[in-house]
Amino acid sequence: MNEGMENLKEIEALKQQLHTEREAHQKEIALVREDAQIERLRLEKINNEHQKLNGELQVKLSKYEDKAAHYRRKAVL
Repeated sequence: MNEGMENLKEIEALKQQLHTEREAHQKEIALVREDAQIERLRLEKINNEHQKLNGELQVKLSKYEDKAAHYRRKAVL
């Protein structure tokens, strides 16, 4: 019986250790998820800025293409 009680105490200690480790891992996972979300938002902001800049550059390019086409029609180029 004494050995059985020791085994039960050992099992309970292992359960408590696993519970503690599990909580620590869950906290770590939560932090990683939070960091990932922050990084995702940062990258979305950069992407939006790049899309805006690309749109502005596309407008400028179109203007120059229109001018070039105009000069070609006038036989300047």
